[in-house]
Amino acid sequence: MPRRQQQEENVQRIEPADAGALLGLMRKLPLWADFADEDLDLLLRVGAVRLARYASGEAIVEEGNYEKTFFVLLRGQVAVVRAGKHVADLDAAGTIFGEMSFVLGKGRTATVTAQTPCDCLVVDMGYVDFLQSPEREDFLIRIFRRLAEVVRQRLGSANARKAVILTAIRERREALAAHIAVERAALAGLRQELAGLDTADDEEVLRQLLDRRF
Repeated sequence: MPRRQQQEENVQRIEPADAGALLGLMRKLPLWADFADEDLDLLLRVGAVRLARYASGEAIVEEGNYEKTFFVLLRGQVAVVRAGKHVADLDAAGTIFGEMSFVLGKGRTATVTAQTPCDCLVVDMGYVDFLQSPEREDFLIRIFRRLAEVVRQRLGSANARKAVILTAIRERREALAAHIAVERAALAGLRQELAGLDTADDEEVLRQLLDRRF
C-alpha cells in the first residue's frame, strides 16, 4: 500500500473520536488561543482539523511534497531530516511542524518521521480556504499570527545557538593561537640551541681518528 494512502487511512481511522474531547484538547493548545469554541467547532465540522496516529518509523511528511497541512505534535517523538542530514528531534507536546510548505508555496523542506508511536493534530489549510468570508480571512489572519510567533521563537532559539557556536569558535581560535605561539617559541629556542652547538672540529677529529691507520 502506498505510504500516502496508509497515512490517509490512519487519519480516517480515528476521525470519529469524540468531538467534545477533541475540542477540549484544542483549547489547551496555544495555536487556538484566539479562537472561540464556536470557531473551533466550525474547523472540526469542515474537516480542517483532525487527529492522526502514526506508527514508529512512519513518515509524517516527506521532503519535496507540496501539501497544505501542518501538524501539532501531541504525543511521541519525531525526527527531522533535511537533504539526508538529521537536523532535529522533536518531542515536546504542542510543537508545530510542517507549516513551511503552504506558507512558502513550495515543497516540504524536510522529511519528518515518527521515532515512536505519535499522535498529531493535523491542520489542513485547504479546508480553511473553502470557508466563507469573513470567517476565511479572519481564521487565516489568526492562524498566521500564531504561526509567526512559532517561527519567531524558532529563530530566537537558532540565533541563540548561533551565538553559542560563534563564541566557542572564537575561544578555540584564541586557544589555538596561544598554543601556536608557545610552540613557535619552543622551536625558536631549539633552533638557537642547535646553532650554538659548533661541532665541526669535533666531527673532523672523530673522522681523523676513525680513518687513521696504525
